[in-house]
Amino acid sequence: MLLLPRRNFLLALLPVAAAMAVATSADPTFARRRPKVVWTEVQVPEGDHQTNRERQLRNVLKREGHRVQWGDPPDGLIEASVKVTEFVIDRRPDVVRVTCSAVGRLGKGPAVKTHFSFGGHPKKEAALESQMLTLVGRGVVARLASLSRERHKVSKID
Repeated sequence: MLLLPRRNFLLALLPVAAAMAVATSADPTFARRRPKVVWTEVQVPEGDHQTNRERQLRNVLKREGHRVQWGDPPDGLIEASVKVTEFVIDRRPDVVRVTCSAVGRLGKGPAVKTHFSFGGHPKKEAALESQMLTLVGRGVVARLASLSRERHKVSKID
């Protein structure tokens, strides 16, 4: 009987394990398709950094939209919109407070509202704005996805 050192033995098992994984993987025809999420409208209040804020919010919405479960819409498409209704920066010598409110809507269906307010060091104002838009985007996406899952429940008959 041929004895292989432990390292060679593990290297010899690698192709066998890969072949087994491929053989036992699920058929792609049965894989559940994720719905396509289209952000029809993203509005940010006019101001100094409106385009940068809107771009950052769109990126957050796109990234977070891929991470959540939206349910199973019949046409495979989710349309949503977000409007930031309030974005206020209160600057004081010792603290900067950022307040933001946003309304998200599923197509022409139900809407959700989210509101955050927090402060930090004045030198970190840009980071606070970025963190605020990330939190608001995540909050709106999570709540819209919850509404969408409820709306597009699959009825299972057992």
